[in-house]
Amino acid sequence: MREALLKLFSDTPFNAGEFWHIKQFNIWHFLYVIIIAGAIIALWRAFKDKSMETKEKLLRVLAVVLMFSYFSDYLFHDFVYATYDSTAGDYTGGGINMDKLPFHICTTMSFVIAFASFDKRLEKFYEPISVIAMIGPIMYVACPSTGVGGEFWCYRVVQTMFFHAVEMAWGILAISLGKVKLNWKNIWKSYVLILMITVWAKFGVTLHRYNWFFLLSNPLGIPGIDKPWLLPFIVPSIIFLAVIIIYTIDTVVKIIKRNSKNNQTV
Repeated sequence: MREALLKLFSDTPFNAGEFWHIKQFNIWHFLYVIIIAGAIIALWRAFKDKSMETKEKLLRVLAVVLMFSYFSDYLFHDFVYATYDSTAGDYTGGGINMDKLPFHICTTMSFVIAFASFDKRLEKFYEPISVIAMIGPIMYVACPSTGVGGEFWCYRVVQTMFFHAVEMAWGILAISLGKVKLNWKNIWKSYVLILMITVWAKFGVTLHRYNWFFLLSNPLGIPGIDKPWLLPFIVPSIIFLAVIIIYTIDTVVKIIKRNSKNNQTV
């Protein structure tokens, strides 16, 4: 039974060959990007004309699905991250994957999203939560790390992409469905949330010396900034730059919509 599960949850459950392995920027990576984008667009089209109450129910459902995806994943870590000893002819269980503990931006935000979706007192913080909920998953799906390397249908890849897709969908739909309206005068709130995540991640890094939120070493390996004392300043700045880009895109879309509406009334 255990050997069957180890094979089922491995990176190569069907031994399908190298062609079917997902790597950064190969065909299977782009396929996931297309599927995720298509699913979010489909949800937006299906709910854009619904009542706000219905839209809020959708966001709550996404939050529940996100939490289910997060917690259920721990049941399978020992199988998913196991290693095979060819000499002994046996597997060694992989235990818990440290990356999945809630100290990265995406895993941290999954809990924030869950609380915000069900606690009315947190609605006033929806704007920064929605923006940050988009940015982490977008960055990950664009340049996945733990979501590449196996057959593109293996559990590790599907679960990781699904988790980030649901979190991304929550943030994008919260804004695009009108639950949240972005206002430049509130952009500082996103920076405060980023700093809070940084402090939280630094706490985890200090306890375990693990590279959460890339505070020990940056994934790009840039020598000039790859210093533990500097990264807690660099990483939040990069995330906030992405926030500025999101606000800029939102402003451009609003201008285009307004001009289009004015042209229709002429």
